[in-house]
Amino acid sequence: MRRSRIIGKDQAGGAASFDFPAVDPTAADALRGAAKGGAHLLTAGQLDTLQRQAQDEARQRGFDEGLAAGKAELVSRISRLTALGQAFAQPFQALEQAVEDEIVALAVQLACHLVRREIERDPVVLQAAIHDCLAVLAPSVRDVTLYLNTEDAALFRGQLPPQAELKFKLATDAALARGDLRVASGSSLVDGSLAVRCAEIIAATRVGSGAPEQRG
Repeated sequence: MRRSRIIGKDQAGGAASFDFPAVDPTAADALRGAAKGGAHLLTAGQLDTLQRQAQDEARQRGFDEGLAAGKAELVSRISRLTALGQAFAQPFQALEQAVEDEIVALAVQLACHLVRREIERDPVVLQAAIHDCLAVLAPSVRDVTLYLNTEDAALFRGQLPPQAELKFKLATDAALARGDLRVASGSSLVDGSLAVRCAEIIAATRVGSGAPEQRG
């Protein structure tokens, strides 16, 4: 008699359902799955292997997280150090500029003092300054007036030859110091003050030596 492979309903009471085991992505998930499904299904060697794998995965994950945090901290510290270095550099740049400006101002004052003393000794210095300032004007300019300090005006007149004809009017200005002068016409004005002339000479010297010219 051939046996039937079909199990009848009345004979299926003792049958147990079968579930496919879950595929765990990590050893830790496998251990949790084994705990839920019954660790007795795994051998001691398999459990030990899963535990070691879980520990290795935990150490690697901790290493990766620590490395990422360390990189972020390094970037943050480099950024702070860069900002701090820039903050230190700016005051030094400002200090260098202030010292340079102070040296130039001192040089101008010293040059003015020396030129004034030289004018008293040699009036030709004053005549050269007058010539330079008048040369700035265009030849077509008329009605030119030259303003000098009272003492310089007297000195200049004393150096003129008799019956000399001037192409400008000579006037005095008590506000001008020795060595200062001003040339004015209906359309032009030349500031020939000693401080301005000395500053221009120093600026030209700095440009010629390669130093950057500072403009106010």
